[in-house]
Amino acid sequence: MALFVLLYAMSTVEIPKYKAVVESLTDTLGHGAELTENQVEFFEKVAKDEQSSKEVEKSKIEDLRPLYESLIETFSKGSRSSESIQIDYDEETDQIRVTFPEQIAFDAGRADLKPEFSQMLANFEGFKRPDIVIKVIGHTDKRPVGGGRFVSNWELSSARASSVIVEMLRQGLVRNGQIEAIGLADTKPLIDEDTVQAYAKNRRVEVLISSLKNSVAQ
Repeated sequence: MALFVLLYAMSTVEIPKYKAVVESLTDTLGHGAELTENQVEFFEKVAKDEQSSKEVEKSKIEDLRPLYESLIETFSKGSRSSESIQIDYDEETDQIRVTFPEQIAFDAGRADLKPEFSQMLANFEGFKRPDIVIKVIGHTDKRPVGGGRFVSNWELSSARASSVIVEMLRQGLVRNGQIEAIGLADTKPLIDEDTVQAYAKNRRVEVLISSLKNSVAQ
């Protein structure tokens, strides 16, 4: 009975320690110090499961770093407009955020993608991975929309996010089930100031990439 209790407890404690205890107990009972074939297989399986668990935990932090580094390298070789693109990686949440300023993506007050921006989106070829989810987020400045077909910044920001997704789907870069469009209008400014420079900085589209398992956990 003591042997079975020890084997059961092993899955949550130190394997080497309890392996030594089992060997000692086996020797004390007069069966020799060596473990049986079944015991050896059991310990090997538990050790392998523990190693796999550690690798999974580690991958939660490192999963998207190769994609992040690939994007950095790709956009650094792009056009002069690529210099305005901001690419950030949050190790704690394992998320990549790619920020496109309005001036390289859209004309003022419009949601139609500029031709050069459509070409830039082709750099997201690596997004065909089945283990990631993508959110495209549109942002505006706080000034009211003037004229055109949009009556509010909510409509404009949502339309811009949708336009990016439609283009990525058209190019076959992503799948319907892994992507989402979000319009936040002027609710998340990068700079909370009433200046021309601040307004220009706040008008942007962000592509947020997360690993599927972390997204589900949240």
